[in-house]
Amino acid sequence: MPSRRRFVQTAATLPLLSATQDLAAQTTDLPRERILPGLEIIRGSVNTALFERNGKKLLIDSGELDRVPGGVAEWALFTHHHPDQASAGARLAAAGTKMIVPAAERHFFENARAVWDAANERLDHDYNCRPDLVTLRDSFPVALAVKDGDVHIWQDLTFEVIATPGHTDGSVTYIVACNGKRIAFTGDLICAPGKIHDIYSLQKAFPGMTGGYWGFGGAVDDVKASLDRVLARKPDLLVPSHGIVIDRPAQAVVELKQNLDAVMENYLTTCAWRANHAGADEKGRPAMFDPPPPVAYPKWCRDITYTSKAIVADDRSVFLSDCGSERVVTELARLQSKGEIGKIEGLWITHYHDDHTQAVNLAKRRFGVPVYAQGGLVDVLEHPTAYELPALHPESIRVERPLKDRDSFEWKGFKMTAYDFPGQTLYHDGLLVERDGYKVFFCGDAFSSRSFSDVCSQNRNFSGRDAGIEKCCQILLETKPDILMSAHWGPLAMPDAYLKKFIAYLQAREMLYRKLFPYNDPNFGTDPYWIRAYPFRQQALPGATIEIEARVMNHGARPQKVRATLNLQQGWKAIRTSAELEIPPRTEGRMRLSALAPSAISRRRYVLGLSAAVDRQPLGEVSAAIVDLMTA
Repeated sequence: MPSRRRFVQTAATLPLLSATQDLAAQTTDLPRERILPGLEIIRGSVNTALFERNGKKLLIDSGELDRVPGGVAEWALFTHHHPDQASAGARLAAAGTKMIVPAAERHFFENARAVWDAANERLDHDYNCRPDLVTLRDSFPVALAVKDGDVHIWQDLTFEVIATPGHTDGSVTYIVACNGKRIAFTGDLICAPGKIHDIYSLQKAFPGMTGGYWGFGGAVDDVKASLDRVLARKPDLLVPSHGIVIDRPAQAVVELKQNLDAVMENYLTTCAWRANHAGADEKGRPAMFDPPPPVAYPKWCRDITYTSKAIVADDRSVFLSDCGSERVVTELARLQSKGEIGKIEGLWITHYHDDHTQAVNLAKRRFGVPVYAQGGLVDVLEHPTAYELPALHPESIRVERPLKDRDSFEWKGFKMTAYDFPGQTLYHDGLLVERDGYKVFFCGDAFSSRSFSDVCSQNRNFSGRDAGIEKCCQILLETKPDILMSAHWGPLAMPDAYLKKFIAYLQAREMLYRKLFPYNDPNFGTDPYWIRAYPFRQQALPGATIEIEARVMNHGARPQKVRATLNLQQGWKAIRTSAELEIPPRTEGRMRLSALAPSAISRRRYVLGLSAAVDRQPLGEVSAAIVDLMTA
């Protein structure tokens, strides 16, 4: 599940956490900011509103606040179902708090177990990519589910409900008039003037799309429309789930809409799904780059079918790139039977997506072909369910020839060099093939005819000179291939002028991200898995020791101290459930955690949570790990 991160620049207002203190123990000692008489903001993993009136208490969102200062809250209202918003909900409900949730998201609160039990339907071969599995692990009873236009009256205060989809499809905003001020509790629609918490939560199909995989920023228009609905109620203050209390709502929203529009205009100029639509369309989208001139296959390359391309040696033996469909295997067998090709001697995999890998094991069985892949991809291929990624083929693929970045080898008169090539996805490689002074770069899905394919946030596309598509462009400028071999597009011309223009757009986008996000590095706002549990899915016997690593990518330029805590479900026993590590800049740190699974099976699937604090700032429950208990 995508992690729920928070590096708000107002960190001075947030709680300190010593190296020996447990995060959960801090819930009653968090900083509290008085907004108005009878209203405080408790600053934990989220901004929790605490209303006190006539000896009664009401909360809006809870974070990990499982104990309310001074007693039990009578009501808790939730803006949306993400665990950093509501992970304490079950404990609050057990203490007697009555819960109000958005009607459109009621099932996430009341039926959390059913959501996770059906998770494989979303995780295997997922092209929807709306991050709905950023959700609670434990259900709690719902006293009231509210929709747009509803009101909740409590202690002479009237809480109006506005449907404000965007960050999630069912998010709501609560507006209340209190002490002469109209206050809007907006969830994660906005976090500060001009800024938003993240953009990966906005992955959603654009109108007319069949799946959200291509929908980077697809919910941006929802966010903008929801903010307009909030402003129409003329609030004096906006209280976001993450960030600062905003006292000039209209100006803050104008700045955010401008920043969102600037990012999306930049993005849509280079977006691969638009490559079939030249120029601005009826929606007024910006024009794309002009397509480069067409080029042909060299005589030693041929298209097989689907996403597969072949290098054919003089003796007709074949080195294959990708194998995502049974019809690739069928076509290879047909060509062999006709004598057009000989033995299949190698299979290079560009990236893990199922349309490139689904028939790899079939090809291995049929032809005895060894698999080649660059090192950063190997673990995803061999242990796919350890990752939560889109378009994931869950069948393990053994890599017989793992290669390091820039490793070269010879095959039948061809020089082949492997590259870490994090284009369409972080887990992507490239292969430079050279013969007789001619260079072909097999680029997988990184590039199309006049664009690049960073279409899905869940693929983990990073910004920076040595990251993401910009790194790919720099590699191509360095290696100067004659053509690119794109898996879906075939041979492409990619002149230096194009690559430099791409780089200019990417560098401009990075600066736009810096205006849009409240973080010291924009990748914290674009990477949904910068904190993740590894493995994401595993199977075990009852009573087994379960090990899970908290893997934390420090995208920033400074070291960061991270404390990770493994949250267990009923029946589990702690072994090592907390660890702390200082992580160097631009580095992924790893902390090993462990627990003892229940010895008796009362349910098959358990979901363990991962909470984190970064530089003593609590983030709440940021990730999850699925453990399926099996009978012997």
